[in-house]
Amino acid sequence: MSKTDEIYQQIIAIIITGISQDKIAQLIQQESVKNSLDKTIKLITNIHQQLEQTIDGYGESNDYFSVSLPFAVPITHWLEYKTNSSIVSAIDSMTISEKNINQSNLPIFTQLMGYTPQFCLPNLKVAESYSAAIEVKSFPADINLIIEQVLFNHTDLNLDYNNTTKTIAGTPQRAGTYTLQIKWRVEGYATESTEIEVIVNPDPNSLWKDIPADEKDPYFKPSLANQYIESTEIKIAAASRRGRSHAHVGSFRDDDFFVEHLANGWNITIVADGAGSASNSRKGSKLAVTTIGEYLKHQLLDTENQSLVNLVTQWDHIATQQVGLQFKNWFRDAAVLAIKQLEVEADKTNHAFKTYSTTVLAAVTLKLGNDFFAATFSVGDGAIAAFSYKDNLRLLSVADSGEFAGQTRFLDNTIMRELDFYNRIRIGKWQDIDYFFLMTDGISDPKFETDFQLNNKDKWYQLTNELTPYLETATDPSKALLDWMTFASPGNHDDRTLIVLW
Repeated sequence: MSKTDEIYQQIIAIIITGISQDKIAQLIQQESVKNSLDKTIKLITNIHQQLEQTIDGYGESNDYFSVSLPFAVPITHWLEYKTNSSIVSAIDSMTISEKNINQSNLPIFTQLMGYTPQFCLPNLKVAESYSAAIEVKSFPADINLIIEQVLFNHTDLNLDYNNTTKTIAGTPQRAGTYTLQIKWRVEGYATESTEIEVIVNPDPNSLWKDIPADEKDPYFKPSLANQYIESTEIKIAAASRRGRSHAHVGSFRDDDFFVEHLANGWNITIVADGAGSASNSRKGSKLAVTTIGEYLKHQLLDTENQSLVNLVTQWDHIATQQVGLQFKNWFRDAAVLAIKQLEVEADKTNHAFKTYSTTVLAAVTLKLGNDFFAATFSVGDGAIAAFSYKDNLRLLSVADSGEFAGQTRFLDNTIMRELDFYNRIRIGKWQDIDYFFLMTDGISDPKFETDFQLNNKDKWYQLTNELTPYLETATDPSKALLDWMTFASPGNHDDRTLIVLW
């Protein structure tokens, strides 16, 4: 092996750490590699000499540094390399003119060095503001790679490259996989071009269809429902929206609600969630809320029961027992009557009773000045709660779970045969109640996630703070609640029904 080849070997070993001797031997057999190394060695030698002259005061530095330098070897490595006198002599014997070096014949960095940079960008999303720096991988950290230009081959990407901040920014308008062309170089080397693919993900909301339900269906139910009541004592807003999972396939809203404010001050509020797996559950939920609601309305308006308000006002030990017994009987009778109506409907249509399966959460409330009375009954998931900023949270529904995870209980005769049936009924009177809620699991699941979190007052704080602008600023808060119910929550696409009293 010649002395020159030995120099080539040593320089390549400095440039590319960890390279094998076999690979070095292959490289120095290529004339293009040797020519590039020759030019680089000569130029670095000249630069070294110019630096020494400048330090010794023999000239002005600006007179010397006019030659383009394709630095294959870092200066720090080269200065260490100069200590080898035999190599210096061999370099001095090389007669290569730097006059032949110009931009057009500068070496290609990736060919000479064997390094191919990998450019990466985070994924984008349609209609979402984006700003990110281009990340460079698989490239030596001590080599300065310069990105000169980024070409976007698709106008609808709506992106630009900022050469000052070295970032790509914009708001893409169309989903897909796109190709970007990156023009880059290493100082002293010719400009190269690399293509990369970027992914623009679609807006998840745009993937959902909104197919109208069949208006000719005998159990047709509108996809939206809302009701607002305002009196001198209380405001009540109720809203129910068909879930995305139903809208996507054109099926019906299975939820339903019932709201009444009676002249004697009593409020009746009920929500129900028809089972998604039950083909007629939209009718089941409607029958349940209507039957229970009308029964309670009849009882509360009956002249024989008008002393109930006095008992709630009195609220001593005897009054508490009498009111409790009254509502236990009423809720039990109302549940039995609702089940009977479901059975009658099933028999009439020759459908199985289970196809009408539904949950039900009912509350009778009375506001007396700063006092708030509530009697509640619940079967199935969802939640009923009395919320006070000053006082404790009061959860007034039973967290029903089925045999398996994600299941719940439905209104049927097995509920009526439970030994602890009356545990489903809660009665109380408190002060400083700011909001009273009834909701199906389409609201409670995304906002509380688990039954255990329903007892977390911080979660209720978050919900009330989220709802307050809709309840206070809208002329019809129930319509505002319908808009609020469009909130996105991954994995939660069920019908959403909510009643708020305040």
